Amino acid sequence: MRSTRTGQGVWILLMENRSTMVALAATGICVIFAACGGADGGSVSGGGTGGASTGAGASSGTSSENGSGASASTGYGDEPGGINAASSSGAGEGAGGDASCAGETSTAELVPLDLYIMLDASGSMDEQLSRGITKWDAVTDALEAFFTDEQSVGLGVGLQYFPQPDDDVPESCTSNEECGDNGPCALRVCHDSFSTVVQVCVTDADCGEGDTCVDLGVCSRRNRLCADVGESCGDSAGTCMKVTRSNCANPDSCVVEDYATPAVPITPLDAASAEVLIRSIDRKDPVGGTPTAGALSGALAQARAHAEQNPTHRVVAVLATDGMPTECSPKDADGLAELAAGAVNGSPSISTFVIGVFDGNDDGAQATLDRIAVGGGTESAFFIDTSSDVTQAFLDALTEIRGKSLACEYQVPAPSSGQTLDYDTLNVQHTPTDGGAATTIFYVADEARCDAAAGGWYYDVDPATGGTPTKIVMCPATCTRFQAGGQVQLNVGCKTEIPPVN
Repeated sequence: MRSTRTGQGVWILLMENRSTMVALAATGICVIFAACGGADGGSVSGGGTGGASTGAGASSGTSSENGSGASASTGYGDEPGGINAASSSGAGEGAGGDASCAGETSTAELVPLDLYIMLDASGSMDEQLSRGITKWDAVTDALEAFFTDEQSVGLGVGLQYFPQPDDDVPESCTSNEECGDNGPCALRVCHDSFSTVVQVCVTDADCGEGDTCVDLGVCSRRNRLCADVGESCGDSAGTCMKVTRSNCANPDSCVVEDYATPAVPITPLDAASAEVLIRSIDRKDPVGGTPTAGALSGALAQARAHAEQNPTHRVVAVLATDGMPTECSPKDADGLAELAAGAVNGSPSISTFVIGVFDGNDDGAQATLDRIAVGGGTESAFFIDTSSDVTQAFLDALTEIRGKSLACEYQVPAPSSGQTLDYDTLNVQHTPTDGGAATTIFYVADEARCDAAAGGWYYDVDPATGGTPTKIVMCPATCTRFQAGGQVQLNVGCKTEIPPVN
């Protein structure tokens, strides 16, 4: 529902649609980095005590030159889809099977994760739930719990809201022309639907079948809207008088820059930064419509800009909404999915996660949000029914997004001082949780060559082109396998294994 104010100080309420989401599942993964000797320029020294780093890759551990020692990875370890503390020891054969590849072991670091959250603050978020709180309260309680969760420490988070006001919209209007693209001026409404929802119109064609577009009125003795100008309002409210000054029906901004500029910039979470986010939420009151296209475009633009400034990070956009698009183009599912697809296919690649809060009568909202999520490379939207515990379900969705985003990208190991890393001597191995043997994941050069069943891995920048990689990225099928748990090892010093030629 969105609200617009008339010149007489009363609200015009415009209803929106709602929907829910399918949660993604992710489980724990242990990560070990094995640096094998036996190849010039390919070894990485693990001597000494590892330093701590903030974000998803926070780690500590020790190793010695003879290849024995212990390493442990920490960060997001007690959640589904998180990274569990793990230790490893010892010398062993490299991925290529050459015994000379036995070498040093040190801890791998996950790629630091940053979220840019675009939060729906439209008027419909103020609707009451069955538990006596509003959707806004339920959702923001979940966000505040997420910000202060120990498992979120070091996670980068930024925040913006939609809608944002359009500064060019006049404070009031007397004609449609004064509103321009933000019109029409709310002077006429659909008569038959007036008792349930005030729908602004210009002609009969804007209303439902058989309905008519009539002048909007206000009762002479009470600030109450009416749709029968000249008739009695009843209840001693006086006569329905024609409204001559109102507001533009679509006062919200569609300008991408308004949403790309964060209310709270992306910052690693700690007690102080969490408090900044919470204070920002506490100052916000839900009002207005749902300009989804402008908000999504702005979120993707900010995420991309942040990723360009932080090339070793994984940056994702999170769109959280309770309404179907009411303003800005495109409004259709395919058009919005195209925006998300353009971002995930761009460089740097930005994925879009979607969380929706809707009642059972979603009127196609779930399908729309799923299309956006698929376009953004995240398979499906999180669909939360308002009859459930919205706070817990929303927190669960955020937790899964955190875990899912962490599971499949790792930092390229840094060589010792004075050495260079031979990118042709790195292999990825995975040991499942059921005690099965470790398997080598084949290198496939780029995402386009990922096998739908066998998976694979690739660098974010192909070193064969002369670029310098910063991330090791798992193909979708391999990512899914990693989310089932186990240990991931990076072995340096043996020839990189590629799929066999059929």
